Amino acid sequence: MPGYERLWRLVLAVAIVGGPLGYFVGSALNSTVHEDGATGIAANAAANPITNAVHLVAYVLASFLLPLGAAGLAQLAYARAPWLATIGGLLAVVGWLPFSALTALDDLMMAMAQLPGRDSYAVLLDRFANDAVMGGFLLVYVVGHLVAYVLLAVALRRAGVIPRWAAWSMIASSPLTVAVFVAPGRPLVLGYVALILLVIGSIPAVRVMATRSRLSNP
Repeated sequence: MPGYERLWRLVLAVAIVGGPLGYFVGSALNSTVHEDGATGIAANAAANPITNAVHLVAYVLASFLLPLGAAGLAQLAYARAPWLATIGGLLAVVGWLPFSALTALDDLMMAMAQLPGRDSYAVLLDRFANDAVMGGFLLVYVVGHLVAYVLLAVALRRAGVIPRWAAWSMIASSPLTVAVFVAPGRPLVLGYVALILLVIGSIPAVRVMATRSRLSNP
């Protein structure tokens, strides 16, 4: 395998598992998730500054790795399931791109929490987080990557890249994530379980990406 291809494979292998893992670490350390402006600013002001900074770094890394990892999964399945891989890959990349904007929203809350008179910024934060632009980003993010991982899991299984249990693990991550948004009380633990399942389901794909000499031969 040429050196440039080995490097590309290594980057994609790291991104496939590193993206969801970074998302999990960032979410576990996040001081506030899906809260209103006043609650979010207050939670950031009271949070441990080190863990809060680590959560933001993890999110920034994930925002770069997640689209790359999705492209890697699509590449693995493309030879044997081209349509599923293409549609799933495009949806995943487009769905993960707004994660950078959502990460910037966390950064904005942290900055507001450190300013004098921080309570006065709550209305501005709510207006910014709920306007048409951020709402559009959120909609594309939710619909895009959740549908994509169902399609990519089916494509990867059909291509013989991952075993059945890994495909079901990836598929199950999507409805669990939806449950966080629609279930009473917003059970965030379901989101953590969904990310763990996505990491576990991605591990066989990482092995194939890193070791298989020809991706067209399952």
